[in-house]
Amino acid sequence: MSNSMTNRELTEYTRGIKRFPSKYGSIDISEKRSRSDIIYNDWNISFNQDISAERKEAEAIDEIQIIFNLNHDIEWKKKDESRDRSELISMRKSELCIHRYRNESTSMTYKKGIDFKFKSIQMPTKKFEELLGCYFSKDRISEIRERLYSNVLTAPITPKMYLILSEIDCAEKYDEFSGIFLDGKIIELLGVVLHSLFHSEKTPTEEGVKLDKRDANLIVKLREEIQLRPAEDYNVDRVAEKLGISKSKLVRLFRSMYGTSLHRYVQEQRLEYAVSLFKSGYNNVTEVAVLSGYNNLSHFAKEFSKRYGTTPKKYLKMSHLC
Repeated sequence: MSNSMTNRELTEYTRGIKRFPSKYGSIDISEKRSRSDIIYNDWNISFNQDISAERKEAEAIDEIQIIFNLNHDIEWKKKDESRDRSELISMRKSELCIHRYRNESTSMTYKKGIDFKFKSIQMPTKKFEELLGCYFSKDRISEIRERLYSNVLTAPITPKMYLILSEIDCAEKYDEFSGIFLDGKIIELLGVVLHSLFHSEKTPTEEGVKLDKRDANLIVKLREEIQLRPAEDYNVDRVAEKLGISKSKLVRLFRSMYGTSLHRYVQEQRLEYAVSLFKSGYNNVTEVAVLSGYNNLSHFAKEFSKRYGTTPKKYLKMSHLC
């Protein structure tokens, strides 16, 4: 097996046309297709050697793609042959990107020994335009087109997005109504993604925050630490002292870079971690609360319900139905 793979070969492996040799790793990609021709994919990929996957220019394709990167930082390249323009996109763990794919080539290198997990949505640009026409004014549509059609936009995956993704994964439980459910959830997810992209701008009070390289690196490392160990104590005073900056500066820098407070971000990461524990088989709500950084069970239940619209016990019961 060579260290490169075309999109056609990847499609043949995932659809069972060809069997992927297990000695080279594993490819597991499940597909759901809505009645309105929107495709949802759940990707689980792991190789035993570095593999470069390439998607060549295809004139017949014009679609909007949303990729949710769940567990590892990765880079991919987008090249527009007609304009001799290429762009390198860096996607961090727990980030999404959305872009228009048309007359382009893309490539991504999968490092060996890493389990890559993605979820993605692909819809014809024509369908995307129809949805915009249903919900937005002409001026707002023009604004969305201007930003989205010429750029690859990235944003954090929010807890609400994680919840909708998990609900899409369970669409089959609605039997003959699963098509309606799938269409509705995909549109809901698109709405949440667009809201996150278009309402993450800095407020006037944040525009004056100055970021030097050292400060930015400190906050980036802090965010990564929270993602890896959300249950730790992130008291603002202690964190500021540890980083060697003032409390007020920490608060301003974090909000300036990530559009939310340090406290709220920690809560979101803890709740996402709690959901991941439920999904991995933990069925004791108290244990999950403690492992996620909550010593007060009622506080955990309150925060969980506020974020996911249901109690931890009901969520646990729902996840067992999937």
